[in-house]
Amino acid sequence: MSLRSNIVMGMLLGASSLSTFAATFEVPRNFQIMYVDLKSPGSFGGDFKTEVAAGERQFVVRFNQRVGGGSNAEQFQSEPFIIDVNVAEDSNIVLEAPYFFRKNDAASFAKSPEITLVDKGSEAELDYEMRMLPAKPGVQVMRDYKSEVRDFTKTYKQPAVDTPMPAPATVAATEELEMLKFWYNKADAGTRKDMRIWMVEHSHQPKTASTAFEMLGFWFEKASAADQKAFQIWLLNE
Repeated sequence: MSLRSNIVMGMLLGASSLSTFAATFEVPRNFQIMYVDLKSPGSFGGDFKTEVAAGERQFVVRFNQRVGGGSNAEQFQSEPFIIDVNVAEDSNIVLEAPYFFRKNDAASFAKSPEITLVDKGSEAELDYEMRMLPAKPGVQVMRDYKSEVRDFTKTYKQPAVDTPMPAPATVAATEELEMLKFWYNKADAGTRKDMRIWMVEHSHQPKTASTAFEMLGFWFEKASAADQKAFQIWLLNE
């Protein structure tokens, strides 16, 4: 192959590489990127910033900060949490969250992280869904986080069209199930999102209190396991 052909081929390969990763995702230094679509970021520094392809992406991140100095220092770490977001082409997504200097603030944040996703190009805040990976009871020396995330994702992700799940057994309508549907339909988008998170992680609390959220929580806890499952299946079709 001639030198000219080599140059042309290199340019084509370079263009192909650029089109594969059309966006970036970055977290502050007191966070860690664990997985992108269940794959490790890979490259050096990928714990904090990584290139991603445009489209529906899943990021698994964790708050991880040391507060204090010397023998007084203490490490604070959250459970991994899963962020599902639609990544636009050429976007530069940054996770924004506080940096802490007081231990009680860091401890509170580790239990219930609150973040914002911003596209630095447009300075627009992005819509996303966030779920905390359920904690394991007892002392955990080694955990297979990738398997845990994969299994947990199956509990809320709607199956692909070409692999439909078997139709669930019909559940007779009960007062609890009907009231859950009633209050969910009355709730605004933010409350609906908070409720979906709360059903997985009961420690989650909405930023703004609402009657709809309180009533959804009341009827969900009152409902039987069968009604709770029926409500979750109903949500998948909404």
